[in-house]
Parts: sequence; C-alpha cells; structure tokens
Amino acid sequence: MDFALTLSGITKTYPGVRALDDVSVAVAPGKVHAILGENGAGKSTLVGIAAGSVVPDSGTIGLAGEELPRMHTRDARERGLAIVYQTPALAPALSVLDAVMLLLPESRRPAQRAASAWLSSHFSELGLRVDPAALVSSLSLRDAHLVEIAAALASKPSVLVLDEPTEALGPEETRWLFDRIAELLADGTAIVYITHRIPEVVEIAHDLTVLRDGRVVGRGVVSDYTEDEIVELIVGRSLETTFPDKAAVDDGVAPVFSVANLTSAAFTDVSFEARPGEIIGLAGVEGNGQREVLRALGGHGVRSGTVSLAGDEISLKNPRAAKRAGVVYLPGDRIGEAMFGKMTIRENVVAPSLREAMPFGVINRGQEYRLTRQAIAGLAVKTPTLETSIVSLSGGSQQKVLLARARLGAPRVLLVEDPTQGVDAGARVEIYAFLREMAAQGTVVVVLSTDAVELEGLCDRVAVFSRGRVQTVLDGSKVTERAITGAAVLSTDTSESTTITAATAPRRRSPLGPGGTQATVLLALALTLSLATTLVSSAFLSPLNLSQLLAASSVIILVGLAQLLVVMTGGIDLSIGSVVALSTVVVSFFGQGGPGLFALGIVLALVAGLVVGVVNGLLVTRLGLPPVIATLVTSIAVVGVAQVLRPAPGGSATGDIMSAIGTVIAGVPVVLMVAVVLAVGLWYVIERTTLGRGLRAAGSDPVKANRMGVNVDRMRFYAAVAAGVLAAIAGLILYTRTGIGDANTGQALTLTSVTAIVIAGASIFGGSGSAIAVAAAGLLLQTITSALSFLSLGLSWQYWLQGVFVILAALIPIIVAWRRRRADARSAAG
Repeated sequence: MDFALTLSGITKTYPGVRALDDVSVAVAPGKVHAILGENGAGKSTLVGIAAGSVVPDSGTIGLAGEELPRMHTRDARERGLAIVYQTPALAPALSVLDAVMLLLPESRRPAQRAASAWLSSHFSELGLRVDPAALVSSLSLRDAHLVEIAAALASKPSVLVLDEPTEALGPEETRWLFDRIAELLADGTAIVYITHRIPEVVEIAHDLTVLRDGRVVGRGVVSDYTEDEIVELIVGRSLETTFPDKAAVDDGVAPVFSVANLTSAAFTDVSFEARPGEIIGLAGVEGNGQREVLRALGGHGVRSGTVSLAGDEISLKNPRAAKRAGVVYLPGDRIGEAMFGKMTIRENVVAPSLREAMPFGVINRGQEYRLTRQAIAGLAVKTPTLETSIVSLSGGSQQKVLLARARLGAPRVLLVEDPTQGVDAGARVEIYAFLREMAAQGTVVVVLSTDAVELEGLCDRVAVFSRGRVQTVLDGSKVTERAITGAAVLSTDTSESTTITAATAPRRRSPLGPGGTQATVLLALALTLSLATTLVSSAFLSPLNLSQLLAASSVIILVGLAQLLVVMTGGIDLSIGSVVALSTVVVSFFGQGGPGLFALGIVLALVAGLVVGVVNGLLVTRLGLPPVIATLVTSIAVVGVAQVLRPAPGGSATGDIMSAIGTVIAGVPVVLMVAVVLAVGLWYVIERTTLGRGLRAAGSDPVKANRMGVNVDRMRFYAAVAAGVLAAIAGLILYTRTGIGDANTGQALTLTSVTAIVIAGASIFGGSGSAIAVAAAGLLLQTITSALSFLSLGLSWQYWLQGVFVILAALIPIIVAWRRRRADARSAAG
C-alpha cells in the first residue's frame, strides 16, 4: 500500500530526555490517523519532525514519494504537508493576510495585488468572518486557530497534520472543522490527528498510534477499541473514574458566593450563586458572554452589579482589587496570559506570593523552594528540577504549575478558564481531583468549559449563557450533558447561516504599515517647530538653511533605517556610528582624484560597510552571540581600523567633487532624494514582499516564525548586512557635508539611530516598524538641532527638546489608541 506520509525509526533526544525512541508511523491517504498519548509522550515532537520544525537525531521521513533524513519547513509545505499547531504558529506582529501568505507554499500564493481579495473570498467560502487586515496579536486564541486552519486548507494539502485543533474551539467550530475534514478525506487527503478528546477519535479517526514515554505502545484500527480501552492504552492503567464524587450540600445552607445583576459591555444582569463546597460551571455557545463574565469576576471589565463573598460585598474594579479580595483568575491562554514563559517553575509558582517568598524584600531561595514544593505537592508535575523553564513542560504539567501557584495564594475564589485544554486523560483526572479538593477546603471554584461532559462530571451547578445573559441555572441531577447542550442551543436564536464570526473586533493593520499615523504626527511636529522658529527668525526658512537641514536629515534617516532593520529582527546594532566613520575615512583617500577615482572610493566604502555587516551577521547567527555583544565588539574594532587609517582628520575633497555631490534640484538636495528613495524602497520591501514578512516574523516570535517556514537566522543575517551598507551610505553623505575623513565623526549617530526608531514607533522587541516613519523621525530630529541656533539656545537644550518631542511622539499614538478602545467599548455596549 502506498502511504502519504511515513515516519520510520524516528529518534529524538533532548538534554536529559529521550523524546522519541525508534518511532514509526505510516499514514494512508483518505484516512484520519490519530496520534495519541499523554502530555510529554512525544506526539508534538513527532509531528514537528514531519513538518520540518524539529530535526530528528535519526530516522527518515517519507513524503511525496521521497525518503529524507530530515525535513525543512518550507520543503514540507511545497511537498504537500500542512500543519496546524496546538499553539497557533502565527507571528503576532503580522497581519492575518501576511501570516496566511507565509503559511502557503509558493505555488499556492496569489499575486500581491490580488492577495487581500483572494483571502476574503477564501474566508467567505469557508464561512469565516475574519478581517485579512487584522493584526494577529489582536486575535483571540480561537480566531487564531481558525485562521491557521483556513491557511492549511488553502494550501490544498496531500497531508494535513492537526495538533489539538479543537482545544480552543467551541462545539459549533468543532463541527465546522469536522465537515472540512470530511471534504478533505473525500479528495484523498491523509490526516494526522492529535487530540486528548477520545470521543473525537472514535467519531472521525480510522487508524491510531499510541505513544507513551516516546515509544509506540499500541497501534491499530480505531473501531477495534472502546473508549475505555483507548484511554487504558494511553495512560498505561485503567481509570476507574474520571471525575471525583460531588459534594453533598444541604439545600438549606446559605450561599457563600453571590453574583447579582453583573453588567458590562458583553453581558447584562448576570446573577448566580454558590454554596460552600460547590463547583460552579459557566456554559453556552461560544461568544455569548460567559468568557467575559469570568474575566470580569477576575477584575477585568465590570460596570455595575455586586459580587458578595461570605456576606460581604467585594470590589472587582481591577485585577489588583480582585486579588486583594482573594479572587484568583487562571486564563485559558496559558502561554499568552497565564505563564511567565522565560521563567522557571519556581519563579512561576512564587510570583504572586513574593512577600511570603522574600521576607523584607530579600531573596530567600530556601523559602522559595519550600513554598514551591508545598504548592505542587500531590500534582505530579513531570520535571527533572524546579529550575526547569515552564515552557519546556507538557501542557498538563504547565497547567498543574499554574494551579499550584493559585493554591499557594490561598484564594477565596478560584476562576478557571478551560481547565483541561491541551491536557491528557491522566492529567485531567488529577486536575479534576485538585479542583474538587479546593472546593472541599472552602474555596469557591468557578469553571468555564466548552466541554459539556466535563461540566456534567465536575460541576454541582451550571449557569448556561445566551446573548450575554444567564438563560438558566442547572443544579443537582439536572446537570447533564444533554441539559447543558440543550439549554445552550435552544436558548439561542441562530440563523441558517454557517458563518463563524470573530469573537473580537480585531485591530487592523494600516495599508501603509504600522507607521502611517506616526509619520503624520512626526511631520506635523517638525512643521510646527519650523513655523515657531520662523516667528523668531525668518532666516530659518532661507533656501541655504533649508538645504543644509534637509541634507543633514538624510544622514539621520539612513542610520535610522539601518537600525530599524536590525531591531525589526529582534536585535540592535551598536556599530552603526563606527561604520559611518569608517566609510568617511575610506572615501576620504579618493577625494583628491578625479571622478573615476572617487567612484572607486565610494565602492570601497560600501564594501567596507558590507564586510562589517557580514561579520555582525555571522557573529549573531553562526556563533550565537547576542546582537548587543556582537555589534559592540565590531564597533570597537571598526573604530580602531578607522583610526589606524586616518589618525587625524584629513583627506579633503576637491571643489568639483564637493559641488557635484552637493547638487540641489528644485531646492532639494540630491542626497535627501537618495535617502527618501531608499526609505520608500525599504518600506515596500517590508510591507509588500515575502522577504519583508519574513523579517517581521523573525523579530516578532522566532519560534513561530520558524514554524511558519521562515529561516530566522537568514533574516537576521540579511538585516545585519543591509544595516552595514546603509550605514556606509550615511557615511558617504556625511562626507559630502564635512569634506574630510575623520575616524571620530559619526560616533553619536548610533544613539541617534536608536532615538529615530523609538520616535518612529518601532517596537524595540522586534517585529514591527515603518521606514516612512523613520524618515519622518530623521527630519524631526534634524529640525530640532537646526532650530537651536536660531532660537539662541545652548547645546543642552538640544537634549531637552529631543526628550520633549520623543515623549510627545510616543504619547500621541497611545492617546489615539486609548480613545479608539473607549470608542470600541462604547460601540460594543450600544
């Protein structure tokens, strides 16, 4: 039989962990092959190897009729494999359109001009209402999953890998996905399906392979197994019961927790209550306000209503007030909201309890370990040490760590959103027992889940939502899967449309990129300052002064563009000023010759910048040095070379050369035209090309960018090389203004370049920035400098004024965004 995908003898080892041990899987076309196992069994590692995001130690991958020792992400896509990850592989700084274009194989990508219309049509055909211009960072986890699924479907794959695809989806979206799977199967597509939801396996899968501790422990045809037998294969033991016994609460006992007439933009007059020992569930069709209610109880967005605990009204005006009242909120988006991803288990557990962990504000490592061990006791967190990074744990262990953190704070109310999302069967049993134990100890536990079976087995009382209101409250024997689902569906007036709408109103990406508004603000500030200076001295607008101002601006624009590229990919370049100086020194040796000799000097200066960029790129991508260290080293070295070449300023250019390179056309220096052309060209590359998408994705989230098929190291290398060349061009333009080579000139331009990109609104964490805004920032900074002499102010005022304008430039977009959020909230409330 010909298989669509084969994984043969796959072994993968991480430090101290054998993730996969001689694993083999064969997936047939036109069938769903379920890969099952507990968290940490090796499932995601296995499909990561198939998709090219993980490199195996040994074994082969068979795809599209060829056996390979490893797969690259882009090659896997071109060969017909599409993957939807458990955590959406969408770089946050990209628009939905840009993200989808990167996820598609090149053979499936539409032309740039037609891309937006094509994607809108594709979403419409799938019944999705997602704005292609929306920023990925503004999407809910649910919507991000839907976008990644839509991108996978658009690639027309021969093999589709779905890693926990329904964990963030409600029943409606899950049914929508299963319908799409049925269409793919009819076309002969092979589907690899990873899930912890056994009923889904029984419903749609044909074959199964079960992993435990990185090894295959079972395989066969799904129809040959019962659900209990599949669970026993997964966990290696029989689970006598999934849910703990419910509390026996006397009906006459007064409620300990009461919510009355709670109202906000997404819900109205919400009321329910809980008695001691009870677990309360929130249910409903996705988008009916239940998630917003849970967040509101955690201090996010209550407008009116009361919440009482043990007879006393508590304040939930903000998260801090909620925490003071003893309310702990555990979001469903573990990675995005709940965890400190770069910190250890210990640091995550003690984070909300620093007073107890660090008496008198002094670190007490022994106390931290005691508190951490106390918190995770009985939760069976799978980790070699408490110093393990939390992101390296399985989903189940991550959730246990977060629950341990909640328990350490001794909460009076525990709010848990999707408590078992991405958690295996064995860990679910432990989490259910934990929540029941918390309730028995007097904590009010409120659980939101899209799984009606989970709500039935765990909760004593369930509030079912419809259109932002509590439609009904089920308790006792009435809490059944059928009753919960029936109340949710029958209470909601749904149309015949199969359209799935976005859960939020996402923030859109401007057609001009993220800096369109910022550029306008900066130009307005520069114009305002120019007019104010002209009122003091009309000479400010003289042709001579304007020409000098514009020519000087071109240098700042170019060093800003150089810094922007590096920062956009997640780094910083401290060698830019040194490269500018080296460029002026190199070209100064050719200033006394004819045009041909001077042209040779220009070429050599550009080559010098190119070489420095290549060195920076190799230090970062090959040796793994942090960009700040790598570029600091090269900066020192480059200055040394420049000083050896030109110990003292010299090498003045001839009058003819100075006249030629200082040409002005219609009052505008040619050097400024060059800078503007480069800025516009760079803007086009960043905003309109695959290379630009790769640069933004690499800086936004390197791990997700890699999964999207972006070669992150290559993007960083390209950025470093381009920055070196742009800095060299800035040095050439500086030489046109000074006429001499000076190894000490331009050193301050490194700081100026950073100032320019900050003013331009670029994220210092990478992933975003506008070349147009950087050009406007360069003009503003030079306007400030030029205005000082006309305003009879000293040099110290330059720093004051720059600081003031930096603050203004930063505050205006923040104020605009704040006003937009308020307008959105008022619109939603209306």
